[in-house]
Amino acid sequence: MARHIFRGAAITIAIAVLMAQTLVAQQKPMKPTAPGTAGDPAWQGRARMTDGRVFVTDGGFAIDAALAKVAKLPERELPSKVLEDYLKLPHKDECTLSDLKAAISGRTYTTPTGLAVSATYINYLRRILPGGAVRLRTGAALQPVIVLASGKAVGVLMPVKQ
Repeated sequence: MARHIFRGAAITIAIAVLMAQTLVAQQKPMKPTAPGTAGDPAWQGRARMTDGRVFVTDGGFAIDAALAKVAKLPERELPSKVLEDYLKLPHKDECTLSDLKAAISGRTYTTPTGLAVSATYINYLRRILPGGAVRLRTGAALQPVIVLASGKAVGVLMPVKQ
């Protein structure tokens, strides 16, 4: 009798694991806001950091929700590990928002080291944060860009592939 109960429990657990994997696999990937799009990013997910902060993301840009002042947090909960790892990456260069040069297309800005970043995200940062306090920490061409406000990492954005 105990063997049948154990077998039934094992089957139930296996089904639950398969269902969870199926639900995760069916979750639609986020579509980052296109560079040059007017207005705010379309927040599609949130991640609770180990330090207690909550970040919102559109898939290409993540920022501390306390700074973004979103009316309602997105329902989609994401793991924070990747984002936290990005925030710890060493970066060799830093610049201010005033160091950026606008591209002729209006879709991107270029850092002094030649890295293209989305105008949508930069314009958003300019609207919500005091300009003098914001710095971008950059690394290699496809490495995430860290957004600093008053010396604290408050966001991550992906560079635009050129």
